[in-house]
Amino acid sequence: MKVAGSVVLVTGAGRGIGRYLAEQFDAAEARVIVLEKDAALCEDLRLSSAGRIQAWQCDLSDDDAIADALQAIAAAGLEIDVLINNAGIIHSEPLVKLLSRTERLHSRQQWQQVMRTNLDAVFFVTSRVVDQMLAKRRKGVVVSISSIAANGNPGQSAYAAAKAGVNALTHTWAKELGAMGLRFAAIAPGFIDTPSTRAALSEALLSKLQQQIPLRRLGDMQSIFQSARHIVENDYLTGTILEIDGGLVL
Repeated sequence: MKVAGSVVLVTGAGRGIGRYLAEQFDAAEARVIVLEKDAALCEDLRLSSAGRIQAWQCDLSDDDAIADALQAIAAAGLEIDVLINNAGIIHSEPLVKLLSRTERLHSRQQWQQVMRTNLDAVFFVTSRVVDQMLAKRRKGVVVSISSIAANGNPGQSAYAAAKAGVNALTHTWAKELGAMGLRFAAIAPGFIDTPSTRAALSEALLSKLQQQIPLRRLGDMQSIFQSARHIVENDYLTGTILEIDGGLVL
């Protein structure tokens, strides 16, 4: 599938990797639309792109809100060719807090929030977008942002489980819907140099991590876009999880 001229929907594109992907697909002459929870970030995307990127405010953990937003997108005459499931949150918490005298168990509320944002949203958005593609008999591509944490990362039970679920859905849908001309793949980044990474990790820890990465550096967002574009343009690629991690294996 050619990127230029295609309609690309990116979820959670207000900042970070999602915003970078939206801006890069826009620069590659795709018609980019965004679903983003933060209304202010939606407006900022519209302004910064001189109106080329259209953004709808939407809580991606709410299936009804997703249905309404996609209906509005369809009413605007936009038929989605590519879905990038990017929306997600990172949460780190041990299963049992051994040194705590109270609230020793992993937060149930945090577990549910991570699952709603990182896994439920992928299921909700993809099912509705794919239904539209099938109804219009259109070929399409779904790219979901996973993580190498899906292999199991100590202290990230909820996040690792959600991303493993994303990988499982990717494999399942590729087998289930390939005959209808739909392709599915996921990108599993390692440690990417973003403002959120810098905010979450100390410089000492980042330095230690870089020594564990065979390429001895953090990844950059350009590598994520290059991977997403490769998936879109390679019509024989489906059911694949691309690990973009500099050789780091968790």
